[in-house]
Amino acid sequence: MLTIAASGSPFDAAFGLPLHPLAVHVPVVLLPLGALAVLLLLLVPRWRTALAWPAVAVLGIAAVGSLVAKLSGEALAERVGDPGQHEELGNWLVAIAWVLFASTLAWWLWQRRRRTQRRATGVVGLLAGVVLATVAVIALIVAVLTGHSGATSVWGGLVGDGGATAAPTQSQSQSEPGDDDDDEQGSSEISIADVAEHDDSASCWAAIEGTVYDLTDWITEHPGGPERILGICGTDASDEFGGQHAGQADPTEQLSEFAIGALAE
Repeated sequence: MLTIAASGSPFDAAFGLPLHPLAVHVPVVLLPLGALAVLLLLLVPRWRTALAWPAVAVLGIAAVGSLVAKLSGEALAERVGDPGQHEELGNWLVAIAWVLFASTLAWWLWQRRRRTQRRATGVVGLLAGVVLATVAVIALIVAVLTGHSGATSVWGGLVGDGGATAAPTQSQSQSEPGDDDDDEQGSSEISIADVAEHDDSASCWAAIEGTVYDLTDWITEHPGGPERILGICGTDASDEFGGQHAGQADPTEQLSEFAIGALAE
């Protein structure tokens, strides 16, 4: 069983599992629900009295949940590495969740005051509604993109068409019989010159701590984005890998799946 050292963050784990996959469900589910409720409040005035406070409550929970998801995501990143675009979207999710919560609360309090004082809404009310609706739509989009990027980081490449698993195997990453690369991959030692010939997305090799790896299939699956892998193709990337993943068991375990030989001294 693979064991990963704890990050030391209070948001690191819960019930023996990383907290982030659990916490992220709160904003990803509740923020779209709250945003849809806001749109209903704007479109159907007669529902406002019954729906407004529940919508505000849902958005408040989503905002707090987005912050917990962000902090737990940072703790998880210390274990498994930079999630790239997913982290950027997570930051946007926190911001838009709090903006939508605050703006919905302010709008509803203003609506209640206007009704009490029997003031007409006018142009100001119309503009406020348009701005609030825009924020709600943006929140919907950001929530969907954030959830999708997180799911892609975890499951992308693991499930293929028709439900068949598509995890790369060593035999799949090898060249077909008769290819010139066959002798290089089948040999016990590979020179750094041979590694240097495989320096692009079509064939990406890298030497790390004395072992050569064929990372071609991993380029599009790397949680931190393809640029991280493309940058080390054809090189000895021991320093880069150690600087990013020192002491992390999971990246080392994943890397071992792509080993094709030892680096010749």
